[in-house]
Amino acid sequence: MTFLDSIKRGLTVTLASSLMVTAMSSTARAEDEPTAGTLAISNAPCDDDGTTSTDSALADQLNGVLENKLDGYMNAYRVSCARMIIKAVRERGMVRRAAVIAIDTAIVETGLQNHDQKVDHTSLGLFQQQDPWGSAADRLDPIWATNAFLNKMIKLYPNNTWQSAPVGKVAQDVQVSAYPERYPVEVADAGRIVDAVWDHALDTRPYDSFTGDAKADLIVHSGTDVAVRQGSGNGFADLGVVSSGWGRFHGLQITNGMGRLYFADYNADHRTDMIVHNGTDISVRLNTTTGWTDLGVVTSGWGRFHGLQITNGMGRLYFADYNADGRADMIVHNGTDISVRLNTTTGWTDLGVISSGWGRFHGLQITNGMGRLYFADYNADGRADMIVHNGTDISVRLNTTTGWTDLGVITSGWGRFHGLQITNGMGRLYFADIDGDGRADMIVHNGTDVSVRKNTPTGFSDQGVVTTGWGRFHGLDTTDGMGRLYLA
Repeated sequence: MTFLDSIKRGLTVTLASSLMVTAMSSTARAEDEPTAGTLAISNAPCDDDGTTSTDSALADQLNGVLENKLDGYMNAYRVSCARMIIKAVRERGMVRRAAVIAIDTAIVETGLQNHDQKVDHTSLGLFQQQDPWGSAADRLDPIWATNAFLNKMIKLYPNNTWQSAPVGKVAQDVQVSAYPERYPVEVADAGRIVDAVWDHALDTRPYDSFTGDAKADLIVHSGTDVAVRQGSGNGFADLGVVSSGWGRFHGLQITNGMGRLYFADYNADHRTDMIVHNGTDISVRLNTTTGWTDLGVVTSGWGRFHGLQITNGMGRLYFADYNADGRADMIVHNGTDISVRLNTTTGWTDLGVISSGWGRFHGLQITNGMGRLYFADYNADGRADMIVHNGTDISVRLNTTTGWTDLGVITSGWGRFHGLQITNGMGRLYFADIDGDGRADMIVHNGTDVSVRKNTPTGFSDQGVVTTGWGRFHGLDTTDGMGRLYLA
């Protein structure tokens, strides 16, 4: 449900009256509303990197649906300002309603513009915050200004009571405006803007990481501990242990094995969450930036999907974003078929079989095994493509939104990289975005070394070794195995 849908039934008689007054005068007010920088009041950028093509597209979309002050006056700049406000809200893990309150306030105060000229006593910025709020530089920083607004809101409305109070009243209580009647008028449009911009407020590059910077981090499952090494694009810096107690989650093939772990973005905040396949259940632990907090079980009935190596094994699971909404979907490799279950934010719903004929791609360790599959975004469109490791060759099948279409072989000579468990095995491969360009690179775990081959995007170009000393991290089922690695 969009925020707009959620507030429709809760509009008060007072709001309805305000909207009626606005409707009668909206044309005159819109005509008086300047675009950014056309009058004496000057504006600072909201995003230091400027506006994007998505900002422009969203502005065009919003100009067709807004009804009040900004009707016909949305542009890429204003969308970029909304984007930064919503980014601040989302980075705090707050719900959409917080963004609506902040956007509503900024519409009334500045028309979603970052005024860098004092126009009302000492007021500056998106929210027209005066000197007691902070320095001029702080107030002109949309992230800082939004957080300052939210901090006061939370202080005035403890225990999340701002979530049930009228949006316009919350805005007025924070701002203490001489014109409290203006805030309720813009609530519906604020909701429309939040609904349009919400998914674009965080980094929209399709790959995520533990730290949220789009460069894949190295996640080390060593014994019972899970540690993180932050990716820089050409190496990894140790962040230390972030979670413990996972000694039985190295796969069911180990003695007393209880399950296994996956790492992918479950809730579209661009931070890697931990997905735990425990017996028949799959639970999610959301990324808190310093570790993971338990969200609980989200789906059950997957006891036979720990690989064909287990007794009565039926297949295996993958987690990757199939439909480019930023959330990891569940990809089920069941016998010869591959089906997709789309992420609903509270679990996964079955989309059905999308590709067949993959019965020999559960690893070379199975009888007549021919290779294995990976799912990662090869062409930076936000959708997980199928990467096929077939004998010595690696080919790509691009995501078409209804399945995958064959792009052909892109690199050869990898026959010994199906794991150390195979005869003459030399190592294994991973596919993740190392440099933050949105394209999955090939990471080669060769003996003790980990090297990177960057996506060109017609193949992979060798960038050399980026970290060493990982010879014991090919799984606990290898000789002297100490753990395993993930790139996410």
